Amino acid sequence: MTIGERIKQLRKKNDLTQEKLADYLCVSYQAVSKWECGLSSPDLALIVPLAKLLNVTTDELLGAFPENNDMLYAELKADYDKTFKNGDMLTRLNVCETAVKEYPGDMEWLNKYAWTVWCRAIGELKCESYEEEREKAIKLFDTVIENTDKDEIKVNAITGIVQCLCSKGCKNEAKKYVDLFPEAKIIPSDKEKLLGMCLEGEEQIKHKQHYLGGYLQVLVDALLWDGIAENKYTCTAAEKIIKAMISDENYCGFHYEMAHIQFRKAEIEIKENHTDESLNLLKKAIYHATEYDLLDSVSPGEYAYTAPLFNKTTIDTRKWCHTGNSTLLDDIKEMCNRKTFDTIRNHKEYSELFEE
Repeated sequence: MTIGERIKQLRKKNDLTQEKLADYLCVSYQAVSKWECGLSSPDLALIVPLAKLLNVTTDELLGAFPENNDMLYAELKADYDKTFKNGDMLTRLNVCETAVKEYPGDMEWLNKYAWTVWCRAIGELKCESYEEEREKAIKLFDTVIENTDKDEIKVNAITGIVQCLCSKGCKNEAKKYVDLFPEAKIIPSDKEKLLGMCLEGEEQIKHKQHYLGGYLQVLVDALLWDGIAENKYTCTAAEKIIKAMISDENYCGFHYEMAHIQFRKAEIEIKENHTDESLNLLKKAIYHATEYDLLDSVSPGEYAYTAPLFNKTTIDTRKWCHTGNSTLLDDIKEMCNRKTFDTIRNHKEYSELFEE
């Protein structure tokens, strides 16, 4: 509620007309009308007299209700969290914009806002306003890094700004931010190792398996996403590592990486004119994408790894975050529209790949 809306509400509650309120304050009734319509705001010198006339405190007049602020904060947080279930980026953006206005200087919300701007730019906006939104995200992340006193938020903001800067080729500048990264926050952290030493029995095994999974994720990410994924040896290495550590092929969340590995290997094979092998790899990519979507969107819930190295580990796919509404299979289909596959687009087996 704006201050004008509060003035109108309180004026009526006190049985005052605009003219009478204006007379008491020695201003024109047109001024009061403009306040209530949101066209202007009362001068600072009028706040105390207004509050007295309307029988409220200045905090109440200005809308500074601690209890209401706490309720609003919780409501915004709940609305924000819901968007990670439905992938509604526009709502997430609106929530963040409201939050940073209501809570100026709150670095946690500013960081959320920065990530929302960046994720929306690379997801939904694509080419439209991409560079402009990326610059906006960079400025927001930089503000968070400079002003937050919380390592967790700083680490998150550094991760975001490095992504942004690397996407525009400013890798030296990005490295300066990497140097600000608190070493203790690198995953898996020394803290996790120490905690594992303090535990016993099955609890210790479960904990160690958990951070072993963290190592696996970091290693696979380094191979798959750090600019050399088109190299078939890199893809093969990532695939062999996953298969070695998840030996029973119950990949759970790693179906995501497996789908991308098979797709990128298919791209390499088609460039080398190996049509049959490329088609076979695309089929595998579709299989892994379908399995991943089953866990993520078709039947979200708690799933357990069964391979010996992770047989005490579970994942809850209901808690997975989303930055859009498309499934992994949708993404694979979209990537198959790349020019690379033009040479086999009329192939019978290719046309059958995505048939229901």
